Amino acid sequence: MKFETGNLKLGLIAGLLLAGLNVQAIEFVQKDTFISDEAETLRDEMWISAQTITISGEALDDLFVAGTTLDLRGGFNGAVWAAGGDQVIAAGRFNNNVRLAGRTTQISGTLDGSLTALGYTLAKTTVKIAPEATIAKNVFCSGGNVISEGSIGGNVRIIAQQATLGGKIAGNVSITAQEIVLLPGTVIGGDLSYISPKELVLSPSVTLNGKLTRTFLPPIPAINPDLPSHFGFALAALLTGVVFCSMFPHCTLGAVQLLKTTRVPCMLTGFAALFLIPISAFLLLFTFVGVPLSLLLFLFYAILLYLSKIIVGFWLGALVLRRKEITKRNKAGTLAAGLLIIYTLTAFTSISMVVNILIAISGLGALLLALFKKPVLIIQTPADIKTTTEG
Repeated sequence: MKFETGNLKLGLIAGLLLAGLNVQAIEFVQKDTFISDEAETLRDEMWISAQTITISGEALDDLFVAGTTLDLRGGFNGAVWAAGGDQVIAAGRFNNNVRLAGRTTQISGTLDGSLTALGYTLAKTTVKIAPEATIAKNVFCSGGNVISEGSIGGNVRIIAQQATLGGKIAGNVSITAQEIVLLPGTVIGGDLSYISPKELVLSPSVTLNGKLTRTFLPPIPAINPDLPSHFGFALAALLTGVVFCSMFPHCTLGAVQLLKTTRVPCMLTGFAALFLIPISAFLLLFTFVGVPLSLLLFLFYAILLYLSKIIVGFWLGALVLRRKEITKRNKAGTLAAGLLIIYTLTAFTSISMVVNILIAISGLGALLLALFKKPVLIIQTPADIKTTTEG
């Protein structure tokens, strides 16, 4: 099975958008490279899906873009939504709110609205607001490394592994990070509140017109303090899994078999779907005709995530009990053994998140591959049937 994450991302978003959009004022574009030069004007609401997107001209309406590398350095009158796989550059003039997501996100333009900039995870992602950037309203940034050195007219909220703050902020600042650095000459017009394992000491060159407040997080217990409820959910999952397997045996056993034989493709598919399905559903929310489809997609996603634990439970149970196949008689015991392992591991708070992510990726991928797997038609001739009967 050949698997390309970039093509799957673009194909899934394109397919969902085509299903939901049927309005003349919205233009959908899908190609390998999209370039809009300085002399070009995008008059309608645009939904663009491409590997590389460069917009140097003017966009008069809302803009939704998804690709690997995004370069937005033109003039944008409407709201901007941009999701880039590798890099997002916002160096233009933005007259409305801007929402960005990518592995590396750089903001150096002028924003008259608010900014939301997200890294896909809190590891190996960077969000940088350059010193020349000007943002009129509030800012929210999240990523592995967040650097803000621009001029901001509203409040700032940062969640990161490492946060670096500079420039001028007119409002309040809230930072949650492992490491916090305030650059010399930083000016904060309001309060500064932070959550960090290290105490923040301001240098004399930092101007803080409000209060400095540190919040301490309560210690995280090693084991889930509510074990009865935790294993109560395991019992509920067991009952749900037995019923689901009885109603849809081919889908359930097919997913378990795929997890046994093609674990890597299952995990790759699950990893892509874990992010692409909610992103696609979220984008559809902002189209009138796409709202019902978006809600259905969110519901489908939630159901698959819950069932992924059941599929992995069957697989783990069969592995531990050394059962070659799952039958009507042993399915309850097999699932019970697998769920016991899962819920025991997730009772330890230090590893519960990692275990849940691995379960979601594996089970989600196996379920999707099983759902969309083409059935194999077996045709037997009378001679084959006779031979089988005699044997």
